Amino acid sequence: MSNFAYSEPPRPPETLLRYANAEEIGSIAQVWYEGLKDEPGSPWADYLTKWTPITATKWFLDFQKRLGARFLVAEIEKTVVGMNGILIEKRSGIGRLFTGVVVRSAERRRGIGSMLLNRGLHDIKAQGLNKAEVETRDGITASKYLYPKYGGQKHTVQS
Repeated sequence: MSNFAYSEPPRPPETLLRYANAEEIGSIAQVWYEGLKDEPGSPWADYLTKWTPITATKWFLDFQKRLGARFLVAEIEKTVVGMNGILIEKRSGIGRLFTGVVVRSAERRRGIGSMLLNRGLHDIKAQGLNKAEVETRDGITASKYLYPKYGGQKHTVQS
């Protein structure tokens, strides 16, 4: 990331990027759940049998409280349509995109994922970190198209 020099992608005029407050975690978890559920080919189907928007809310709140997680959101007309959960790990020098970049299916292919990833990477770099990581599934839209646009490299990990 020391050479991260990507310009900001075009932003639809009605889209606002901001960090969420604690009261919004439930709606963010709903966007995360719906975004994963609607992924073409349903690669997350088995994973989501263990998760609901309620359990995701608890997970997000725990990460926010214990680890200082922040949630970058994309908002259109006061409705959250995309999100990116970010952990800043100063000791390791790594910014973790622990939720991945998730956008509601109805809002995809409008550049919202690129906006969320670009801003998240800029914010990670601004914290003095030189590396970002996201753990995802092979074959999902973001791992095929979005992350490689920003220098993402594939490392296979057995689960």
